[in-house]
Amino acid sequence: MIGFLIDVEFVWGFQSKVVGYSKTSPSFTYPPPTTILGAIAEYLAKENVLGEKIARDIIPKLSNNLLAIGLRPINCLSIKFSDLNRLIAIKLTGGTLYPISSDLSSSFDAPATGKTILASLDEKPPKLRIYLVFKDISAGKIGNKELIIDEHAMWSIHRLGSKESIVSVIEVKKFEPQKLTTEEIETQYSFPLMNGITVIDPPISQKWLQEILIDPLSLSFYDPVTQYLFGQKTIRFYLPILETLGKPPTYRLKVSGNVCGYKYGDEVLIGIC
Repeated sequence: MIGFLIDVEFVWGFQSKVVGYSKTSPSFTYPPPTTILGAIAEYLAKENVLGEKIARDIIPKLSNNLLAIGLRPINCLSIKFSDLNRLIAIKLTGGTLYPISSDLSSSFDAPATGKTILASLDEKPPKLRIYLVFKDISAGKIGNKELIIDEHAMWSIHRLGSKESIVSVIEVKKFEPQKLTTEEIETQYSFPLMNGITVIDPPISQKWLQEILIDPLSLSFYDPVTQYLFGQKTIRFYLPILETLGKPPTYRLKVSGNVCGYKYGDEVLIGIC
C-alpha cells in the first residue's frame, strides 16, 4: 500500500467538461477524480513511450490499483461560471461537412463553455491538496511496459482539465498510510457515497456540495460520454467548500463493510479496504 499527498497550485482555475455530452455543459466544482488519474496516466504514457492516446487505456489500470482518492481546498473558493468561446464547428449542413475553408463564417460556433475559477482567500495562489492511496507501486503492464506510480508521476502533473487548466505541483509526499477501521471517521476530503458509508448530517463545519461523477474506483473501461449519458459507473460525491479561512470543512461518517479510512498525520481519506 502506498499513499501520496500532492499540493497543487492553479493559475486561475480549470475547465473540465464531457466532450460530446453538450456543447454548453457546465464545468465541475473541482477537477473530477478521473481527471486526476488522467493527468497521472499522461505522464505514464509519455514516460513509457506509449503515446498520449494510450492514456485512456491506462486510466482503468490505475483505477483497479486505486484504494482511495480525494481532495480538499487549502485556501480557495470554487466558483463555477460560463462564458462565450469561439470554437470550430464540426457539423453536416445541406450535404456539406463543416469546417470548410470556403465558408469560414459558418465553420465556427460560439457556445457558452463552463469553467471554474478557484478564488484565493489570501494573498497566495489558489491551492488544492490531493490525497491518493494505491494498492501497489505498480499499476500493471501495457505490452512489455510496467506502469510505475512514484513521486515523479505526481511531480509531472502540469494540468488538470483542458489545455488552459495549467497547474504547478509544489509539494509531493510519499508514505504508507495507517488504515482506520473504526465505525465513525471524520474527514476533510471529498468522498463518494458508496455502499458502506453513512453520512451523519449536518457536517461538522462549513459547507459541502454534492456532485455526480464517474466512480474512479471501479473502472473496467474509460468512456466519459457513455458513462455520463447513461449513468454508467457514476456515483455521488460529497465535496468540501472552503468559504472562510480557519477550520477546514469537516464531515463525520459511519463506515462499514469494505470501507475504511486512510490516515497520514492529520489527513484522513475515505476509501475501500
